[in-house]
Amino acid sequence: MKQRGSTDKSVCATRAFAVARHEGQLDVAQTLLSVLVGGRLGIAVVLMLASNAFAGSQATATHAALATSSPAATQIGLRILKSGGNAIDAAVAVSFALAVLEPKATGLGGGGFLTYFDAESGGVWTLDFRETAPLTAKIPASKGAVSACVPGFVAGLDAMHSRFGSRPWRELVTPAQLLAKDDLAKTLQRIGEQGAHDFYDGELTKKLVEGVQAAGGLLSYRDLRDYKPVWRAPVRIAFRGTEIYTVAPPASGGLVLASVLKILNGLDLGTSGLQSPKTLHLMLEAERRAAIDRDKFLGDPAGGRVPMHDLLSDERAALWRASIDPNRVTPTIALAEPGASTAPSGHTTHISIVDSHGNVVSMTTSLGDDGGSGFVVPALGVLLNNAMNDFNSTAATPNSVQWGNRPASPLAPAIVLRGGKPMLAIGTPGGATITTTLAQILLDMLVFKRSLPDAIAAPRWSQQAVPEEIAYEQGRAPQATLDALSALGHGIRAREPIGDVQAVLIDGRKLMAISDSRHGGAAGGY
Repeated sequence: MKQRGSTDKSVCATRAFAVARHEGQLDVAQTLLSVLVGGRLGIAVVLMLASNAFAGSQATATHAALATSSPAATQIGLRILKSGGNAIDAAVAVSFALAVLEPKATGLGGGGFLTYFDAESGGVWTLDFRETAPLTAKIPASKGAVSACVPGFVAGLDAMHSRFGSRPWRELVTPAQLLAKDDLAKTLQRIGEQGAHDFYDGELTKKLVEGVQAAGGLLSYRDLRDYKPVWRAPVRIAFRGTEIYTVAPPASGGLVLASVLKILNGLDLGTSGLQSPKTLHLMLEAERRAAIDRDKFLGDPAGGRVPMHDLLSDERAALWRASIDPNRVTPTIALAEPGASTAPSGHTTHISIVDSHGNVVSMTTSLGDDGGSGFVVPALGVLLNNAMNDFNSTAATPNSVQWGNRPASPLAPAIVLRGGKPMLAIGTPGGATITTTLAQILLDMLVFKRSLPDAIAAPRWSQQAVPEEIAYEQGRAPQATLDALSALGHGIRAREPIGDVQAVLIDGRKLMAISDSRHGGAAGGY
């Protein structure tokens, strides 16, 4: 009878949520949703309603705001912020929730990168919690337990929480635990109670290592015990009166984004807007040249020097700029022989958060390919990454397999400052298209003065060193533009929507959170 009564209450609350949302009582709807998400009963119904109510949205606020790839995760983060938690607290809770809600894109078996603005010090921090190669790893692998690197997800969330968090760890893990089922729920409960260390040197470690090794994987007790996230100096990009901060190698964000913007900053981009064929051509050719440098030089700086100073010098940008023909495509082979490269995965999640204190989080996490390695650790319910696939197969290259090294990554969480104050937190999944997407949005905003909503809604394009063809979004690119690019010599290929941008714009006391309409995320704020 007790269970029946609880169910009846859940149904009533769910109906009340639906009515409140339908009648435009958003504060009431969000409160009801927060209550419902906090309990186990009615979760499936709530997630369905949340998806229908909030997917692909915008929200304005004056205190705090966030955008994530999941409506339910957004509500969990919003509840943390409203209850006095800061941006890091919300990021930890949201990330654990996404591990349950989007298990093929992110989770305890993966890793990621954080870019963080600390309002108290006015400084920007970046945290690298990318996966690392196991001790016995020799060659890349694409699927199965053997393709898994040492997960950094749990250690990364713990490191950022230890340095900047304010709410109890268990409180931040509990919402995900309530959403999870079976083994994963038990794993999250133990992490909440015992702390992150249990995943790397405790009872959970034993289950993880035994499960992986029984399936032919390489992870060992030593690999887990030795894993450490790394606080790194961010890459700073000065562009059109702003400072853009993002992550350093082994992530490609700083290298590619800075290279594209530096090349374009010395070109006449015209006044017709980014989507004009001539301007697009220049941008795509800049992207090609940045991708050549990424493929040839990017890797873990612990395994060999990545010459960032040289790659991002004014002299190199001028040389690349001079090599661009404004009226014709320059094939990659005519510019350079690209280094050995991999096909970066496109299955990740991004969150952007601004709290009432002015702290800003931009964070991207990933399992690698869709579903990572495809291997779920028995008794843990944890789906592992396939980050071994991100190493080059060629030995003695910057991105070759070495114990403890982190494979090159396309992730690029970014924060933009103007006059030393944050104005934008932004990021997206999308593999190699991550940096091209961010470059296009920033160019639209900072050069052509388009609004953030318009810049996010605009058609997206991506040019790599290999393949040679431009990737464009099916159904979004005008045929006249496609024809004009073809006339300039570009090969073109259609694909599904590119990226899933989550962003928060800061304009004085006004906050605007935007979740990309291309997918099913949500923006929230108060």
